[in-house]
Amino acid sequence: PESLSEVNYNLQNAGVHYLVLIHDLATYLRDHEVIKLRRGNIGQTCTSSSCPAPLTDAYMTFEQIEWYLRHLATHPRVEVTSIGKSVEGRNIWLVHIMPATTCRGGRSAAVMPRHHQRQKHYRAAKARSIWLEAGLHAREWISVSVALQLIHNMVRECSVGRAVHVYVVPMANPDGYVYTWTHQRMWRKNRRRNHGSNCDGVDLNRNWDFQFGVGASSSPCSEIYQGPSSFSEPETQSLRDAMHQVNSVSKLMLVLALHSYGQLLLYPFGHTTEPAPHTPAMRRLGNIFAQHAKVGSGTVYDVMNSATGLYFSSGSTDDWAKGVLNTKFVYTLELRNKVTFLLNADQIFPTGQEVW
Repeated sequence: PESLSEVNYNLQNAGVHYLVLIHDLATYLRDHEVIKLRRGNIGQTCTSSSCPAPLTDAYMTFEQIEWYLRHLATHPRVEVTSIGKSVEGRNIWLVHIMPATTCRGGRSAAVMPRHHQRQKHYRAAKARSIWLEAGLHAREWISVSVALQLIHNMVRECSVGRAVHVYVVPMANPDGYVYTWTHQRMWRKNRRRNHGSNCDGVDLNRNWDFQFGVGASSSPCSEIYQGPSSFSEPETQSLRDAMHQVNSVSKLMLVLALHSYGQLLLYPFGHTTEPAPHTPAMRRLGNIFAQHAKVGSGTVYDVMNSATGLYFSSGSTDDWAKGVLNTKFVYTLELRNKVTFLLNADQIFPTGQEVW
């Protein structure tokens, strides 16, 4: 949108005649998704009374995601808890999938109120842990859908994760996600009202306290606005506290942040081209993933360092996990495709399968 005047000027200077078919593409796309959910059978398998599986033929609304998580919490291997609240007061849900040795029997977990969570959902003593984060950038719907698909597959397949606790935050920026459905489809940041500015939001992937400020902006109107200070946002504070807590009782062996787009598997650091600890191991494991993805679906993922392969940045989840927690394997996975954030819903299932 900010380039519209320049584009008009260049087209007119070049003598190019053009016709505007859609004046507000973001609104058009938002309305198109809502219409698809209201027509036919799309979405009818996920209602407030029954949502046994995440949708793979349509993107899910915030309400549908909560319906699914409510159903998921009845599974004996699963605990679903709120690790905090967003700027606008929405829950930030954490799904804890316990080792598959507890597949049979055991109690049914339930969505617990905030004040009960600390004693219960970090009972991962003496086991290894994996942390997955999705939806930190609001417009990247595919990351949320893939996270939900991975959760469903891990719970369903008892042969997976026999000695590993898996923690998944499927929607780390709930306010922004809702805003992309109700107002602006291409919104990226959270919904912070920035004091003294007409521009809202903080880029949550520039707000972490590791090399804060490199490759970010101090302008509230920028899409990569870092915020007034590191960890200024309740969303990143909640994620930080939960990751610290998990890591203290069960060492995190892998941290994976799901984003889009680009088909890239990026490893730290983003603020420097100097290799991070465990770089050879991260590269080797990343190449194994890329090979399997190509064989399985033909999709090509490039494996590279964030700073050398993409651009300089800092204050991100992955750099913080590597630099502060010293997690051995840390990645940002930029999902399908290589062109746009607006991935068609028919790509949800194959994208989830190649990550799985």
